[in-house]
Amino acid sequence: MFIVIGTATVDLFVANLVEMPHSEGDEFTVDSLVFHSEPLKTSLGGNGANSAHALASLGAEVALVGGLGEDHLGDWMAGQLADAGVEMGSVGRYPGQGTATTLILSDLQQNRLAFHHEGANRCVDDSSIERPLVRRSDMLLLTSYSIMPGLRPHGAVELFRWARDCDTRTAVDIGPAIGEPARLNELRPLLAYTDYFICNEHELTVCTGGAALGAGMAAILEGGAGCVVIKRGEAGAVVLERNGASADTTGGPNYVPGFSVDVQTTVGAGDSFNAGFLLAVQEGATPEAAARFGNAVAATVVSTPDRPLAALSREAVNRLIEPS
Repeated sequence: MFIVIGTATVDLFVANLVEMPHSEGDEFTVDSLVFHSEPLKTSLGGNGANSAHALASLGAEVALVGGLGEDHLGDWMAGQLADAGVEMGSVGRYPGQGTATTLILSDLQQNRLAFHHEGANRCVDDSSIERPLVRRSDMLLLTSYSIMPGLRPHGAVELFRWARDCDTRTAVDIGPAIGEPARLNELRPLLAYTDYFICNEHELTVCTGGAALGAGMAAILEGGAGCVVIKRGEAGAVVLERNGASADTTGGPNYVPGFSVDVQTTVGAGDSFNAGFLLAVQEGATPEAAARFGNAVAATVVSTPDRPLAALSREAVNRLIEPS
């Protein structure tokens, strides 16, 4: 069984604006009112919700730990996740808090503006996680680390220490690198209890103070992590493991190529990679083989134009890995 701890957010998309609006006071004007041909789209979002949904879609047993408001958006998101097979007993509904939202405006040139309300996500802390749930799980993924203030840094460390005592493997995705991004000095106590450390190249650079890829990955291993996985989008992933009890490695990072697909959306790509990678690891794959499966899961999602997470399945991923 998997536990995913992370944000749950409703994403609202307004696309294909002729131009971005400009404020002209409180009246509708030629500049402040912009028509768009496509209707507003609502999508499941948030790193935790996306990863949990992807795991369930791939056939895994998964529980989400997170927060939703007591509002209609929270009702909608809870229904979407439950219908996918995600266990929702540890998702709190917080009165007086709205469900987190991100409103994304994009024009015909793909310029974007985003407006985020963190909502009930800020209420999640270490008391949100039931210890018996950790005890019966095989893998715990903490995602959205940088934007989960109730867990960083001490709550996350205590949680991972408890998981280690329960023989539950641990993974952390430190993204996104916004606000107060996670940095190496803060993460050192957590790395001692981290089996899989996951982020993208930009997040690694920020975390390690500008280190190059190989040096940054080595620094994470020196901090105590068992394996570092760097997501590189269409270029695939890079994996580096510890050599037993030592951070010394042989052969350097292993580059795992991605899959060439027609990209329709990038929403949920990194979160679905996490789901695929950790599911493959749990099923006994090496980190390199697991990264290849994670790449295929992400490629399946980004190449699906409508409701990509809902369309995700093990069969769809296998068709990409082994085309007939």
